Amino acid sequence: MNKLNGHLKYAEYLLRKWRSFFTTDLHFHTTRLYKSSGKLSNLRQPVTLNEKLCHRLIFDHNTLYTFLADKLAVREYVHARTQKIKTVPLIGIYNKAEDIDFSVLPEKFVMKCNHDCGSTVICTSRDGFNTTKAANRLKFALKRNMYYTTREWQYKNIKPVILCEEYIDLFSGQDRNNTPEMLRVHCFHGVACFVEADFTDDSGKGFINVYDRSWRLQPFQMEYPNTPHMIQEPESFRHAIAASQELAKGIDYCRVDLMLNKDEIYFSEITLSPKRGKLKITPSEWDARLGEMWHLTPVENRLA
Repeated sequence: MNKLNGHLKYAEYLLRKWRSFFTTDLHFHTTRLYKSSGKLSNLRQPVTLNEKLCHRLIFDHNTLYTFLADKLAVREYVHARTQKIKTVPLIGIYNKAEDIDFSVLPEKFVMKCNHDCGSTVICTSRDGFNTTKAANRLKFALKRNMYYTTREWQYKNIKPVILCEEYIDLFSGQDRNNTPEMLRVHCFHGVACFVEADFTDDSGKGFINVYDRSWRLQPFQMEYPNTPHMIQEPESFRHAIAASQELAKGIDYCRVDLMLNKDEIYFSEITLSPKRGKLKITPSEWDARLGEMWHLTPVENRLA
């Protein structure tokens, strides 16, 4: 990110932040959901999965959600809840980009902020790695509060820092066409019900297969098409299901994202609002079917 682009992006962010003072979260999510679904929703009385996700973002300001959304704080939660998975080892924590000494970092590493999505910087080789570009990207991310751009309340009050983690090569010795890069486990009331398995083939094309907890392919899709061929159940799949349920216990709905590395399972994040409640679910009637699995009691805004 050069200086001009950085200034333009920050100006765009400030404009969105300014607009947030004149547009309620209810109006924001109602409008965005209409654009994505083509249907006008009553988010005070939600029915579908997407409507219930938006309802939570607008009305349910549970401080636990902030703790779970914080990529640094949630590590404590994971360690306390389950021994079946690992967190990616931390190399460093930085309050500002200027504190990073890239010269002492390993050949491969991953950097990201704890308070947002999309700030990740991946280094797979120090040769040719642009440290200035990486630092500028992280510097911009630190200044941005994601709530004002996506209206996801759980990110609003997280104190931002930069995390540096070890690089985990998920495809070492594996066929990436048949190896999921992520399992996204949808848990309803602490029970793992459906799993998105993400794939990227050798040409870079993305696929998502949706399975039940017994690795049976489901008759609906989320965001991306299915793989063109059958995928065998990963060896650690059952352990991933069990770990997800331990992490989801006591939460009415969440998605637990896990990375599989041969016989090891690494925690990625607990997602409380997939796609900000604008998931593309095909056929669309499955949005309502999934919504039925979430026995949500509508609440009023606790902070109003």
